[in-house]
Amino acid sequence: MQHTDSEELGDGHQINRGGRCHGPIDQPNPENLTTGKRAMSIHSARLVAAQMRMRRAGLGFVHKCSSKAGIASMQDPSLRDTGSLMAIAASAPQQPEASMDATYCEPTHGLALRSTLRKDKSAAKGFEFFNNVRVYFDSEIEHRCLLRFMTRNDIAEIHSQALLFQYHDEIGKPHEHTIDYLLIYKDGWRDGIVVKPERKRGEMLDLIDRMKAHPSSKQVDDFQFLSETYGTIEAAENAEFILWSREFHNDQEVADLLEVVRIINSYVRFGDLMRSCRDIDDRRVAIWRLIDLGVLFSPTGERITELTYLARNPAQ
Repeated sequence: MQHTDSEELGDGHQINRGGRCHGPIDQPNPENLTTGKRAMSIHSARLVAAQMRMRRAGLGFVHKCSSKAGIASMQDPSLRDTGSLMAIAASAPQQPEASMDATYCEPTHGLALRSTLRKDKSAAKGFEFFNNVRVYFDSEIEHRCLLRFMTRNDIAEIHSQALLFQYHDEIGKPHEHTIDYLLIYKDGWRDGIVVKPERKRGEMLDLIDRMKAHPSSKQVDDFQFLSETYGTIEAAENAEFILWSREFHNDQEVADLLEVVRIINSYVRFGDLMRSCRDIDDRRVAIWRLIDLGVLFSPTGERITELTYLARNPAQ
């Protein structure tokens, strides 16, 4: 019997003398190749479409930025805890419905000492509206932090570039610093917020200590340093959905969903809560509304999608 360098197996594969299989002899099915290419094309198109949507939404930095820190949760542990969100929302005065003859109030700059609307290539600048006040931001980190501030139910006012503080450096030379945000809570507490990248944490904490040593620090009750570990991309996207739910939620759908959620004793997927409902769009908004009220939350603090596991807050 004459041996060759390779032998053909019964299933169309070839095996050489070393025992290594080289795959089928037959040529691949052209239909399978076409299907594979089509699947890759659809996947790539979806990625491009998602990137375009995020650029239009001001989140084009998502695919450029890599966060080394963990994902922060929606429970906002970095700032003050003022109690139950359900109680805060229930005690909040109801906004009167707008009428045709209602007087329009022009948004103000609040306590801002300066605006930051001049565009440049090195920074993303703009503003958001909060309680009829135009709140400015100088960077993407500030914008993401601002979105998280706006989702809190216990903050009454947000002002950007609002207060000027004095401090002295190592050699005693006087300096001035304007904080990025002033948060005024509904109980009157005032927080001065300094927002910078995480790599500047040590420098900014030293700056805060120097400002606290000066009498001008009496303008606020406390200072906070926040970075991209607080203003994460995931938290900013969740915050946008929460703000959306406040405007478009249906009270009856929220009440119906609350009855369903109260019997849940374990984790449930976001998408499972949209089963057997009258209107899937109203139910989606209602889920985000309960997340806003603290009834539902993501234990991992991840970007919430239909596949995210949610848990019911036993305190609510």
